[in-house]
Amino acid sequence: MSKHAQHHRYSLRPEAVYRRRRLGLMAVVAVVAVVCTFAFQAHGKAMGPGHDAAVSVQKSVAAKTAGGRTARPSSTKVVRSADKTAAVKPTLDSIFAGAQYSVDVVDLANDASVVAINTDTEYTAASTYKLFVAYSMLAAVKSGSWTWQTDLGDSTLQECFSTMIINSDNDCPEAWLNSQGYNTVNDQAHQLGESQTTIGYQNMQTNAADLADFLTKLYKGSLVDADSDNLLIGDMKQQVYRDGIPSGIGDHGTVADKVGFLDGLLHDAGIVYSDKGNYVFVIMTNNSSWAAISQASSAIYSVL
Repeated sequence: MSKHAQHHRYSLRPEAVYRRRRLGLMAVVAVVAVVCTFAFQAHGKAMGPGHDAAVSVQKSVAAKTAGGRTARPSSTKVVRSADKTAAVKPTLDSIFAGAQYSVDVVDLANDASVVAINTDTEYTAASTYKLFVAYSMLAAVKSGSWTWQTDLGDSTLQECFSTMIINSDNDCPEAWLNSQGYNTVNDQAHQLGESQTTIGYQNMQTNAADLADFLTKLYKGSLVDADSDNLLIGDMKQQVYRDGIPSGIGDHGTVADKVGFLDGLLHDAGIVYSDKGNYVFVIMTNNSSWAAISQASSAIYSVL
């Protein structure tokens, strides 16, 4: 063999060795992959049919709890979460020292309750029950059984609706309840999902959770329809009692709310359109003050 031939053969030898080694490595990898696949399938069979379901549930839970919150479908109650509760509860306990209080705050970006304190405690609703009467009126107009120009007491339904929300008039809702029946309005509240709310003669009961759920639906336009819901929101923005939640928000946003006050009870249930985002804030108290509710509104805003 010539020197040229020898040189040519040996110059290709490293590349050939490399090709052989690469092919060998690929073969080893393929064998390992096949072995692992059979081993995994055998393990799954050994674990039984419940194994895949458990893995699926774990993945589902992980997806739902990512970020610490679970968004709720629009047809169900607000998912409860304590994201901000621990941060703000000591402040609220101090503000409401000597009083009874409940708070529910819902982040409207994801419909999760981010502050939840005594949300299921029932209170006499005071004038917050008028939100449920307003819903009943909106539903009647939507169905065509009433028009806004239909007479109700000494005014039209539209005039009655506005004075009930803006001025918290009592004659209007009483006229409506007498014409429709307390049980009808009570059933309508329950059909919305507000099962802890009672609309009865001299027996109006609700809690922060039901009011928060109602207001979340209102904000989303799923109470009746977008136009009807915006009519109620517009009147709530104009309601005249502004010493509670609106006072605490100040220049940081706009509040559409409905207050209730009776004897020692002071409640405020509103939608807050703030520079930090929009949220529902319901505060129900016994033996407190509007000044305390205003402070609580500021405290809630500060932690969001």
